[in-house]
Amino acid sequence: MANGGKELALTGPVFLVPIIPAKFKKVMSRKRNQQTKLLGVGTLAVNRVLLEKLSSLFGERVRWDKVERLLYSHDLGVIPGPVKRTINSSPDAVVQPVSADEVKELVKLAAAEKVPLVPRGSASAGYGGAVPAAGGIVVDFTRMNRVLKVDPVQQTVTVEPGVVWAHLEEELHKQGLMLRLYPTSAPGSTVAGWVAQGGAGVGSFAYGTIADNVVEVKLVDGRGEIRSFSGEDLQYVNYMEGTTGLIVEVTLRIRSLQAVVPVAVAFDSIQQFRDVMLEVRQEKLPLWSVSFQTANYVALMAEATGEKIVPSGKNLALFVYTADKTEAVLEPLKEIIMRHGGRILSEDAARHEWENRYYPMRIKKKGPSLIAAEVIVPIERVPDFLEAVAKKKNGEFAFEGTLNGPEEATLLGFMLADERKKNFPLAYSASLAVADLAPKYGGRVYSLGMYFTDAAVQHFGGDGLKELWEKKQELDPQGILNPGKVFPPSVDAKSPVKALNTAINMARKGQSLLGAASKLLGGMGGGRLAGELPEEMAEHAFICAQCGYCRSTCTVFDAQPWESNSPRGKWYILTEYLKGNLSIDEEVASSLLFCTTCKKCDVICQTDLPIAEHWLHMRFLLNKMGYEVTGLAAVRENVIKSGNFWGVPDKAEIWLREDIVFKDHGPIAYWPGCWASIVMPNMAQNITRILNKAGVEFVYLNKDDGCCGLYHALGGYEKDFAELVKTNYRRLKERGVKTLLLSCPGCFATFMENYPATARALGLEWDIETKHILVFLDELVTAGKIQFTKPIEAKVTYHDSCHVGRWFGIYEEPRRVLKAIPGIELIEMEHNRENALCCGLVAAFNSMPSVAHAGTRRIQEAVATGAQYVVTNCAGCGSQLNATSTAANAPIKQKDITDLVAEAMGIEPVLDPTESVGRYMQAAVELLSASSVRRKGKK
Repeated sequence: MANGGKELALTGPVFLVPIIPAKFKKVMSRKRNQQTKLLGVGTLAVNRVLLEKLSSLFGERVRWDKVERLLYSHDLGVIPGPVKRTINSSPDAVVQPVSADEVKELVKLAAAEKVPLVPRGSASAGYGGAVPAAGGIVVDFTRMNRVLKVDPVQQTVTVEPGVVWAHLEEELHKQGLMLRLYPTSAPGSTVAGWVAQGGAGVGSFAYGTIADNVVEVKLVDGRGEIRSFSGEDLQYVNYMEGTTGLIVEVTLRIRSLQAVVPVAVAFDSIQQFRDVMLEVRQEKLPLWSVSFQTANYVALMAEATGEKIVPSGKNLALFVYTADKTEAVLEPLKEIIMRHGGRILSEDAARHEWENRYYPMRIKKKGPSLIAAEVIVPIERVPDFLEAVAKKKNGEFAFEGTLNGPEEATLLGFMLADERKKNFPLAYSASLAVADLAPKYGGRVYSLGMYFTDAAVQHFGGDGLKELWEKKQELDPQGILNPGKVFPPSVDAKSPVKALNTAINMARKGQSLLGAASKLLGGMGGGRLAGELPEEMAEHAFICAQCGYCRSTCTVFDAQPWESNSPRGKWYILTEYLKGNLSIDEEVASSLLFCTTCKKCDVICQTDLPIAEHWLHMRFLLNKMGYEVTGLAAVRENVIKSGNFWGVPDKAEIWLREDIVFKDHGPIAYWPGCWASIVMPNMAQNITRILNKAGVEFVYLNKDDGCCGLYHALGGYEKDFAELVKTNYRRLKERGVKTLLLSCPGCFATFMENYPATARALGLEWDIETKHILVFLDELVTAGKIQFTKPIEAKVTYHDSCHVGRWFGIYEEPRRVLKAIPGIELIEMEHNRENALCCGLVAAFNSMPSVAHAGTRRIQEAVATGAQYVVTNCAGCGSQLNATSTAANAPIKQKDITDLVAEAMGIEPVLDPTESVGRYMQAAVELLSASSVRRKGKK
């Protein structure tokens, strides 16, 4: 880092704000206490004394509230309710350790009380391995996410268990290195999770399974002692799913960074692909990764995405090699492909498939649910196996496959279903039928988890299973480590999954899937949802893949990594509400309302859901149900009384100067917004002076300049928002405005997203063009109407605000403006454009520490560029980064983009807003530090 590697630290929470209406002061002094009730502690093994000890050990990193326990009771898989009720999947508590020492203490506490411990990475598999079978404590390793050591000479990397694969790959790339292999779930899954479960992924053709690439694992055994495993002893860790110990450190083999080259090929049949692979094996072509999709999977993906990349009716294969192997691979591979009837697709098609390697579940949009089955089959038998499945299940299963090496393939099959219907349990049993076919073709199930423990002998062999059980008893004498996983009840007499096994075996055996299984698992016929939500929102709740990709990018989850803060957690809450398993109360509403609307989750969502838009709509729904955020309720009072967030009587007096010329009537109007008028008045002054000097006449509403309604929308106050739309529409129309220029991204997003629909609902015709000032400045520079006469010798980095960037794709316009200024050198931060970090300001209505966390992270990134200024386009982002850099005494200062434009145009003076920002930020802490969700009218 440019500051010598020192961590930036804030002296307190950072934010904004105003006048506090007196009636809210007492109400907002209450903070939600998530630990006030045990709410039906699962096994009752976790007693109050143990909970107190957990609180002492973990502080705020332990939870046992209703919502969190619900969210840690499932993984990616969707299990029929009657099946799930055969186990106790609800944890009694969830803890988040940050060190191996904490894990040791936890295990000793649990062993003394004989309480189960269930390790959890990101729960991105669907076999129940990270789900309790007998209550107990879930150990969430999310916070243990450090890269401990990179050894470029030995080509190894040592990490903590919670490191996300995609983040590790990014870190290695910075040092000229790369992973040998990683799972296709890399954006969400963790290192220890894959090591514990085992499996193959991208790169496995060259490097085998993850087990083949582990050098050493350190874990905490059932006595609370750290044990180290390497070489042959790794068999006691790989595929064991935490039953022999809780992984606290993993060392992996890595390799030098190489560019990769994908080749996409269409085949008429899977037999042709199989024949190509047999010849590739014979010729020993050094491919790195090989994957394929059956024709019906290709068709489903095209239907789900609207992108037709592969010719109709064709199977698809993707062959990938590293650039250093081009001479040895490319021409021989082409010859083999052509010899067996394959058709090589365009480079664009190959690149498209490669870039979408992380998104196999996009087909879930056609569900909204998926029934999945995953098996490993010898490559020679893949066509026969797929044909057998097609006959047995009438072609309903679509498969994608990854080659684990030259000998075998992992096949992941999907069947569309709908968990809302009563016949879902019967559909679910189809996955068992597919898994049962694998051994007939020399194969086996991919993972045991909780649901396939009866396949353990098949997986390990009889002697192998016996040896593993003996080791398990040695390492875990109390049997507290992830009970019910891997080892079947026939081996583990105390297994808590006996009833589950019985249910599955009854469905598997001859008592008829239509008879016994249907009866056992819940019957058939239509179903009706208990909860009510808008149709699209309800549909999307079930479409969510629960893959967890959103967790790794979510602003609020990054600051407070609990499932209730993640987008996928919110979707799961909604599915449980719709099923009638959960009622809305203050605790549930708090989870649903904690969102900065940064839209980072939208960018990475595997099923392309418009998540942020739904969370904004949710605010109106919850307000109608009687819930509000106290901080937003206070702001609502200010807006109603004074026309702005701050409760300031006349905001124009703060920024407007005599030299600024504006009109009362005309086609172009400027809307500064309350932040740019009051907290950072330099923005409004700069923009109006720039427009004056560029010869652009504009209207300013002056005394009629009110609120856009953003905070009414964030608070869900529908009627109040509609009134503002009506008022602002009338004021703009009376002045003949055709184009509205806005400097505030929040105002801009509100006018763009909410005004047209609300105006229509009010019977108004919204025909005013809305344009952010960044776009208008770019147009003026391009047209030569802005002339830069004063060079500015400075290195700058640019912060993309969420509501201009991810919401509306305005990325290049501000960069063109900056690059046009003589002397400016633009240096990009690590995360920029659609991947830019959120400043976190909107989190202030729910969590001040989250605001401080997000602001500090962004300033750290800005400092790392070595720039003198971090340039913003938003008064909210600008205030946050100004206050954060000032509080941390960081070697970088905040400037608005209009500061630089005005200065380069020779406009003087350009106001420094730092003092104003500091004042309002201090006032903000008083208003919002106690903001929480409450039922309206509650005192």
